Amino acid sequence: MLSACTSESIQNDSFPEATQVENFQLTEFCSNQDPTTRVVNNGTVTFDLLVTNVDGTFLAELPNIQSNTITSWASFPEGDIIFSLTSNNPTVSDTDVVLKMGTCMVYEIEVDSNNQIVSFTSTSL
Repeated sequence: MLSACTSESIQNDSFPEATQVENFQLTEFCSNQDPTTRVVNNGTVTFDLLVTNVDGTFLAELPNIQSNTITSWASFPEGDIIFSLTSNNPTVSDTDVVLKMGTCMVYEIEVDSNNQIVSFTSTSL
């Protein structure tokens, strides 16, 4: 995974595009930024992602994630975070993942062709 940060900046200032670093699209190295998440839906059904803290406070939402798509990055405050991936399809199980997320952390949620989450860890930038 990613293991080093540097003070060098990359030309483009928009976060989700430009330099590819092990499946993460980043244009600048982290400087005390809020944690972020996105979904890579390689499945066959549409999902919704709801991001809350452990007290149930809404932090972010990525709705209507179509199959074979990648969402943009969504940021949220640091803390103990619940990532709830749900589908209206009755044959697909809803999944909650709880992670402690701090600044400069990303969680790329990958759904496989069987509509199952296959990524359960975050990455520090």
